[in-house]
Amino acid sequence: MNRAKIQQHVVSGSISGDFGQFFELPGGPVGFALGAEYRKEKSSFVPDDLLQQGALADFSLQLPERGSFDVKEVFGELSVPVLKEVPFAYNLSFGAALRLSDYSTIGKTTTWKVDGTYAPIPDITFRGTWSEAVRAPNITELFAPLNGGFSFIGDPCDPVYIGEGTQYRAANCQAALSALGLTPDQIAAFNPENDPTATVSLPGNSGGNRNLREETARTWTAGVVVRPSFIRGLVASFDWYDIKLKNAVNTATAEEVAELCVDQPSLDNVFCGNISRDPTTGYINGWFVQPQNVANFRTSGADFKLNYQFETASAGNFALSLVGGYLNKLEFIPTPGATVDVDREEPYYPKWNATGDITWKLDKLTVNYGISWFSKTRRYEIEQTNANPDIAESKYLWYKEKWQHDLYVAYDVDERFRFYVGANNLFDQQPSIASSNYPISYVGRYMYAGAKITM
Repeated sequence: MNRAKIQQHVVSGSISGDFGQFFELPGGPVGFALGAEYRKEKSSFVPDDLLQQGALADFSLQLPERGSFDVKEVFGELSVPVLKEVPFAYNLSFGAALRLSDYSTIGKTTTWKVDGTYAPIPDITFRGTWSEAVRAPNITELFAPLNGGFSFIGDPCDPVYIGEGTQYRAANCQAALSALGLTPDQIAAFNPENDPTATVSLPGNSGGNRNLREETARTWTAGVVVRPSFIRGLVASFDWYDIKLKNAVNTATAEEVAELCVDQPSLDNVFCGNISRDPTTGYINGWFVQPQNVANFRTSGADFKLNYQFETASAGNFALSLVGGYLNKLEFIPTPGATVDVDREEPYYPKWNATGDITWKLDKLTVNYGISWFSKTRRYEIEQTNANPDIAESKYLWYKEKWQHDLYVAYDVDERFRFYVGANNLFDQQPSIASSNYPISYVGRYMYAGAKITM
């Protein structure tokens, strides 16, 4: 039996108000808030005795995990209504916030935000923010014990994979194998993929990293909200975002650690120390994964929403909703100076995505029809297709789009009883070839019926 315990103790206080008794701006009094908080967090996880002994054949060794930290914070906010209900400025306001924190684990941090809104007329509002936020590493990332595990690793230095990395991979593999003492002939014949002893699940370890620092995000957003007075019930918005995340806490898999080791400008990086090789054969024989503060992530894109509700004289009420997004950029740089890893259009990161639904209500009847969609994504990473353009037929290079249609019908007998039927994935879309659950679940069409009773 596993046992877990999480504790959080918080003491906080704040005051808020405005400067109306001293002065007012044309838009109203300037508001403020000030406060302080102390927070202490503890957690512990004690695995079953058999897991701690490594006595279960299908489970790796697990050791107890314990950790804690505390943080002291002070914060302040301002709300500045500059103009209100005047020509060409139905609303103009600005805001600012600042938070100073002192963690027992990482020390002092500062976060801040400034924002503004401008509505020249009631029908349209422009908005924007600029901010810097931090995230301190959590207890598991810091204090996880050294646990065992197993993982299959395709050696990036094997001839099958050596062309799928960065421009540094071939030279780094040559240097790494030479440093072990392998001869030029051994390096030329290096081919672990064809050696059954090298393609087994390899033992390794994972654990926390007490040297982690906070990750810092610098963000700006800009957008517009439209509420046209001549179309009652319609609200539409569009926002562009740009996020740069520095010193991001990232835990690579064993395979990724092996690849990142030889894909950097040199072998002097945080990943190579976590991969070990047999000095006789050069084969990978061990690994260690832990959270690391990598160089940065960068993402940008757009979010948009549209809601429209209207009533009819005899046909009931309708509600339409559309929520979507455009991914302009998603990049990961594992270490300073390394090649940029472009993740846009890889699985689960499509360029476009959208969900929409329409709900119709007439007396006691409710009908909802929804669609979930995202654009096609790559089956192979860009590095793989660049190294091997003929890796697959063109029709198999991409996973197909997701198109899931859902239908729900309900009838309210009275205030307490509701009967309903529905279907998820109404048109029974199936996963792409050679995939069991992408871009949609293997379950296929799922139909259901039931009743709801409110006591």
